[in-house]
Formats: sequence, C-alpha cells, structure tokens
Amino acid sequence: MLSDEEIVDNAIIVMKGGHDTSTILLTFLIRLLANDPSVHAAIVHEQEEIAKSKAYGELLTWDDLAKMKYTWGVAMETLRLTPPVFCNFRTTVKDFEYGGFLFPKGWQVVWAAFKTHMDETIFPDPSKFDPTRFKEQNPVPPHSFVAFGGGPRICPGYEFARIETLAVIHHLVTSFTWKLSSKHNPFSRDPMPVFKQVQATVNKVLFGLHFVVGQALNVGPDPGMS
Repeated sequence: MLSDEEIVDNAIIVMKGGHDTSTILLTFLIRLLANDPSVHAAIVHEQEEIAKSKAYGELLTWDDLAKMKYTWGVAMETLRLTPPVFCNFRTTVKDFEYGGFLFPKGWQVVWAAFKTHMDETIFPDPSKFDPTRFKEQNPVPPHSFVAFGGGPRICPGYEFARIETLAVIHHLVTSFTWKLSSKHNPFSRDPMPVFKQVQATVNKVLFGLHFVVGQALNVGPDPGMS
C-alpha cells in the first residue's frame, strides 16, 4: 500500500515529468503537420470523423481516443525519430559483460533511446518517417521502442501523455490551420555534454534559433554525439 505522501509524490512526478516531454512532442507534431500535407490530411480526416459524432462543446471520451489510431501512430513515429528524453542512466547492481566489455557493479551506464530507435534490425529503413510501424498487425519487439523507457520502470505518465497529446491535436486540427513562419527551421541537438578542464558553453540549435543552455559549468559538447 502506498502512503498518502507517496501517492502525492507520484502524481507530482507524472505532472512535472510530462510537461516538457509532451510539449516537445507537440512542437514536433505541429512542425510535421505544417511540412507534410499528406500526414496532415490523414489526421484531419480521422479527427473530423470523430468531431462529426460530437455535439458542440461535448468532451472527448475514452472511445474517441481509441479511434485515433493513425494520429497516435504519427505521434509514436515522431517520438521514435526525435525522443524528448534522449537518454537515461542506470546503475549496475552486479558485474556483467556485454559485447565483450565488462561493466563492474556500481557503474552508471547510459542508454540512448535514439540509438535503439535507429537500429535497422528493429526498424527497417530507420530514417524514413513511417507511422504504420506501430499498427497492431506490426508489433514492435519488446523494449525496442523506448521513448517512455520500458519494463517495471516504464514512465508512469505514458497514458497521461497519450491522452493530452491526442486531445490537443484533435482540437488543433479541427479548429485551426497554420504554417511555419520560416521555411528554414533545421533541428539539431547536443545531448551529452562531457566534463572538461576548461570552461565552456553548451549550445543548442532549435528550429533555426540559437540558445545558450549552459555556461560556466566546465562542460562542453561531445563532438562524437552531435
């Protein structure tokens, strides 16, 4: 049994942990729909069919969300290509060997979602955007899509993220049209700063805008991880 304090703590983790990640996903989805007319048209069609069955002002239901299969497939494929949580850490609980390397007990190891998602033995032609990868008849092997982690420590906000993403996209595409303010909107990331002996600045480029995200921390970007 969880105590009241533990219940509150878990609820706060879901709310706070799902804030940046969900907004990043929605940002990439909005960008995608502005750039890809065919995906936009398919999502609009799916969402308008749901909207036709609703009275004005009537809220979405669980059944409505279950019908948004293509929309969620697009969201999953977006998460595969640009996972908001690039990586995470785990501490080894015992010595183990993998790929010819020994990992002693107590070491911290990092898993990178993007590296798994771009494994062509799991996702053929991994650079191609293909929402049909996540159709029910094309099941992804366990622990291969790890935008939310996996196993007993999978993100507890998975379902919450799905609900808010689908609800926002539904209301966006049935109420608005939009276009990007600039055709030049490249994206790159510097996910893994490494400690150095000299003071450095970690930079990011997001949609053509230059952000200084870290300074005077004695860290710098890892050239091999750009």
